[in-house]
Amino acid sequence: MDDLNSGHSNESCMSKHSMQNLYEMRTNNMLCDGTITLDNDVVLSVHRPILCACSDYFKASFNSVINGVRSNIRITGVRYYAMTKIIDYAYLRECDLSEDNVYEILVMADYFALDSLLDHCIQFLISILSPKNCVNIMRFAAARNLVDNLLPKSKLYLLRNFEEVATKSDEIVDISLSDLQEILQDDLLNIKDECIAWECAVRWIKYDPEERKQHVPLLLQTVRLGILQTEYFMDKVKKHEYVQNNDEAKPIIIKALSFLYELDEIGKREIEIHTPSIAIPRIPQDVIFVTGGWHQSQPVSKIQSYDCRADRWVFAPDDDPDGPLAYHGSAAVGHKIYIIGGFDGENYFNTCRVYDTLNRSWQEISPMHSRRCYVSVVELNGLIYAMGGFNGEIRMSSVERYDPATNQWSLIESMNYVRSDAHACVVNNKIYIIGGFTGQFCLQTAETYDPNTSKWTNIASMSVRRSGTACIGYNGFVYAIGGFDGHTRLSSCERYDPVNDAWTRILDMPHQRSNFAIEVLDDMIFAIGGYNGLYTLPQCECLDVAENQYQVTELKMTLSGLKAVVIKELPNVSDFIYKNRINLIEERRRRMIITEFRQSVESRTTEI
Repeated sequence: MDDLNSGHSNESCMSKHSMQNLYEMRTNNMLCDGTITLDNDVVLSVHRPILCACSDYFKASFNSVINGVRSNIRITGVRYYAMTKIIDYAYLRECDLSEDNVYEILVMADYFALDSLLDHCIQFLISILSPKNCVNIMRFAAARNLVDNLLPKSKLYLLRNFEEVATKSDEIVDISLSDLQEILQDDLLNIKDECIAWECAVRWIKYDPEERKQHVPLLLQTVRLGILQTEYFMDKVKKHEYVQNNDEAKPIIIKALSFLYELDEIGKREIEIHTPSIAIPRIPQDVIFVTGGWHQSQPVSKIQSYDCRADRWVFAPDDDPDGPLAYHGSAAVGHKIYIIGGFDGENYFNTCRVYDTLNRSWQEISPMHSRRCYVSVVELNGLIYAMGGFNGEIRMSSVERYDPATNQWSLIESMNYVRSDAHACVVNNKIYIIGGFTGQFCLQTAETYDPNTSKWTNIASMSVRRSGTACIGYNGFVYAIGGFDGHTRLSSCERYDPVNDAWTRILDMPHQRSNFAIEVLDDMIFAIGGYNGLYTLPQCECLDVAENQYQVTELKMTLSGLKAVVIKELPNVSDFIYKNRINLIEERRRRMIITEFRQSVESRTTEI
């Protein structure tokens, strides 16, 4: 019965047609051999074999050991609407769900042992998870003991989207103290700034201050106070009325103050410092992966991953078994990283391979039609596009598209320009490719590809020529960063507005660079590694939407010709994060000592 709607064979269609006829016969009370009586003596006619075939509950009810086969059963406490939905599903294997009816139908499906309908309801609730409803769905899942599916899915969604949940959900203020504690102290709580956890705790207390303000000490212990900015801690936490009026909170505040003071004086400490629990960073859910690149005159096979909460790059546990590679393309599909083409110092490749971050395994896939080094690669709607590049002889305008479902590359319409060492991104379901090198000069042109029309269209040119540039789609704009104009490496950046077909200059990068990697993580654009005209770079920097610039920790090695992708919601993220979190403060102390020593040496050298 559960397979009535699967497949497209004639037998399946006939089976579905037959069940539709039986359903119509039931509604017309034809050949029914059983009845279900609800409260208020409402009677529903059914075909007993149909219900018994899909539910052990009905099989047991219509075949009582004591009374033998029965033609009527009485069910109390079930609404007519819900019962008709259950019966309809038994016949048709269809049920129109909405956010209004799914909870009641799920409870009934569970009660009547209709496993397929229960799973249908669970999958529907997972599909409609949002910052506004995820708290109630999680609480409902816990109450129904749906611990294998709905509960972990809804909790993970809540943790991942907590910044929105904390401000937009009306349900978060209605949860119990223990539930809030469990959420706020979870290592996977996905917040860029720890102040979000504190402000959520305050919002929860304000919902019923007289009853809840006594719990301030317990909630303070769920917030990583040592990660807060000192000014914020002093103004928004220490001086908060709920804290100042609670004697049990004072020791917690004193401990945090002592740590923050020690942190300010860390460079003067001579003993090793372990990171206390109040300053241990949480675990990220999204990770930047950097593949390949050029290091000290040769390519590398190493993969690095970036732990944005600890601000640390680490070597991933699995090197590329096919060897070193640089100037390749990469794209992410799900938890898989696709590495396309490239150059190993001698050979130009058309080969492609996949690193599955979930299983930590490598696999070779179908090769491209052409060898492509300096290739531009993007993912759009689950398909991978490889554009232009250099095959060892000529620069190209040709484009290929890979379908992971068929493991096949197909040639599509070529670009309007020959482009090698260009860069591409996706904005609003269109591909944008900018700059590049023709073999004779660097380009400032750009064009876009619409998969619906399969056409390339020229767009406004950039303000400068850019080869070895990087571009990224962010908030509906195309950002063009750095590159080489034929004379010098660039730090300049500009932004393209597809609506107005216009480029606008934005804040320059601190470092000139070309052939670097770029990605967006935590609503910030990351520029990673590259070449400044003299040497390869380990430096990484990022830019937020307000054009504030930040330095992040350096790569584990200097790299250019590398590529980066973001893998989201990685279940085994612990395989790719910085493990030694307890020593983060000690590492910072040692770096400060080394920096001060270098500055001292440079100062004395200058004086001499």
